[in-house]
Amino acid sequence: MAEDDRRRAPRVPIKMPVKLRPTEGTTPYMVSADSINISDRGLFFQMSGPMKPGTRIELSFTMPAEVTGSLSMKVRCIGRVVRVEPEASSDGRTGVAAQIERFETILAEG
Repeated sequence: MAEDDRRRAPRVPIKMPVKLRPTEGTTPYMVSADSINISDRGLFFQMSGPMKPGTRIELSFTMPAEVTGSLSMKVRCIGRVVRVEPEASSDGRTGVAAQIERFETILAEG
């Protein structure tokens, strides 16, 4: 079965900055990444550096109005890395697919 056929929620292609950090361990700082696409169940992003499948991560980003249908919203999510594609981009960044387990809206922007 093709990967696209397994998806339960449609992906929206959108590039936006994402901040993330593993929720376990001693990483007190956020790492920068760029989303490639997003749905209500997950997102695919590119980042510099390694990431392992199964890693639980905290993500924060601003969901643009084009996706929400109204106002931009700052969002914080807890998720789990489900797939890693080493050197997925021409600049050698790692592609990471993460499943969103829970999220909260921090602030709606007008």
